[in-house]
Amino acid sequence: MKLYFRALFIVFLCTPVFAQSPDPHAILKRIQTSKQDTNRVLAYIEYGQYLENQNLDSAAKYYLKADALSEQLNYDIGRFKFRSNYTYILNLQGKFEEGLKLNRESLEIAKRMKHQVNIGKSYANIAASYTYMGNFTEAIKYYQQSASQFDKLGMKEFLPRLYISIGTAFEHANLFNKSVVYKQKALQLARPMKDSLQLTDILTNIGGCYFNLKKYNEALAHFKEGLVVAEKIHSDIFITQAYAGLCRTNRLLKNLDEAWVYGQKGLDLARKSGNVFLELDCLRALMFLAEDAKKVDLSAKYTKEALTIAEANNMTDHLVELYEDYATDLARQNNYKGAYDYLMKYSILNDSIQGIDIQKQLQELDTKYLTAQKENQIVTLEKEKQTRNTLIYGLIAGLVGLLVIAVLGYRNIAFRRRVAEQEVLQLQQEKQLVATNSILKGQEEERTRVARDLHDGLGGLLSGIKLTLNSVKGNVILPEESAMTFTRALTQLDGAISEMRRVAHSMMPESLVRFGLIDALSDFCEGISASGRLKVTMQAFGFDDKRLDSQVEVVLYRIIQELLNNVLKYADASEAQVQLTWVEDHVSVTVEDNGKGFDIKNLEQNKGAGLRNVQARVDYLNGTLDIQSKPGEGTSVLVEIVL
Repeated sequence: MKLYFRALFIVFLCTPVFAQSPDPHAILKRIQTSKQDTNRVLAYIEYGQYLENQNLDSAAKYYLKADALSEQLNYDIGRFKFRSNYTYILNLQGKFEEGLKLNRESLEIAKRMKHQVNIGKSYANIAASYTYMGNFTEAIKYYQQSASQFDKLGMKEFLPRLYISIGTAFEHANLFNKSVVYKQKALQLARPMKDSLQLTDILTNIGGCYFNLKKYNEALAHFKEGLVVAEKIHSDIFITQAYAGLCRTNRLLKNLDEAWVYGQKGLDLARKSGNVFLELDCLRALMFLAEDAKKVDLSAKYTKEALTIAEANNMTDHLVELYEDYATDLARQNNYKGAYDYLMKYSILNDSIQGIDIQKQLQELDTKYLTAQKENQIVTLEKEKQTRNTLIYGLIAGLVGLLVIAVLGYRNIAFRRRVAEQEVLQLQQEKQLVATNSILKGQEEERTRVARDLHDGLGGLLSGIKLTLNSVKGNVILPEESAMTFTRALTQLDGAISEMRRVAHSMMPESLVRFGLIDALSDFCEGISASGRLKVTMQAFGFDDKRLDSQVEVVLYRIIQELLNNVLKYADASEAQVQLTWVEDHVSVTVEDNGKGFDIKNLEQNKGAGLRNVQARVDYLNGTLDIQSKPGEGTSVLVEIVL
């Protein structure tokens, strides 16, 4: 029975696992709006992490941007985060030596910053590089240093990944029982953490370990649970990994149809993502299936493709199995010399990796690590003893503390008095807000009524007069001078009708009532642009034929109308941008111009009626108003509300 070594996908400590899916639009907005400072470095890193499960090349591009800006700013945290995240991509691309070099640089940076957590992370990432390179003795040594560091810091959340990695290194040295012990410890710690990415990694890891121990039912259960979790978080890496494991396990349980389906799904997804580790894993699984089905040529094809990938990426541990498999394929084709050559390669490489001496070294390392843990437990017990003694002394000190209680009681009474005064002030503010809301609501209702009366009453009357005068013009012959006077009167009447409609539309646009906020704003912005005084560009995201509450739409329209009127009056701008974004229950409005700007320090003393109206309407929606401006650099106003 050939053993199953899963592809090493260590989603490592340096990369934060999002509890919820990040908002890529929000991250990109931070990148676009931030200056060339450390905030932009961190935004580059965060967006690269978001792209890792979608496109490795795109993720790498953003990591490299973060590195370039960090060097420019001499920003050590950015340098560390770049190396820690970028090595993950290098490992998936088979560039292990380059990854090890960057991980060692990360350790030096962390030590220079005296950042104990990052030192622990760097140990773990150096160990990961050695694991990929097949040097499991060095890998376990660094993993254990990392585990000791985090255990000393009391950061148990990092231990599951470290235990999984230590178990994987033992697995590659054929110490499967030792591997299962560490991986089960990892699973026990990980389940309460509710970290789906970590959980699916651990489940597929344990599935592979049980497979090697020939406990196929246990392996099947862990692979299936891992697949369910991976599909929920849309992680292509672990979905493919679970497919490969289910293919192998179903094959040995004689569920051959299911095995073929899982194997082909895994291979397609691995090639789509460009992940050479997963592609090799699925090729080997399909190779065994083809071999069982007596499809000799197909089996040899899969073996050759897998061997090409392993040799190109120096995957030492995989080459051991593939040399033996390919030797068997060549023997079936009567190429005995070639079969002998590959069998010798297998023998030499297998002895170098899985020799008795290396297994002894790994066992010794584990013994040293367990001894160190016991010593740490003794130190912990001593500390607990000291804590109990401290508690006794504390109780004695508590008696003295009773004298202080009287003073504290007086301070508490004074504090309660201040809280009561603050509550009265808050009630007054709420009362004022209700009054403001009533005024705004009354204004909008009056605007609507007047606009409707103008449009339906006066508008209809003027249109009727125009029709009557046009009828008279067609039926009566007037002298030339009188005809010109009559025509001029009709023209003035047309102007009056247009002015009446403009006033009615300004008070309450018909498109706002009938078609909603986006269409009304588009008409308003196009009208300003058509006047030639200001070019206004409008963008809307997330509305998609949805409409807000009518009252909210009216208030937002008035806010944007007032802000653009201020731009026209005071900004001396040639261009302005309006952007609306609706994400779940959050709506944001941004109005920016390229005008002369102003010093916001003087805003409170010189705030005009327009801005006060804007602030009142924002308060009516329980929103926030943020104004950013500098002389000569234009102005940006951001309004955010929660529905």
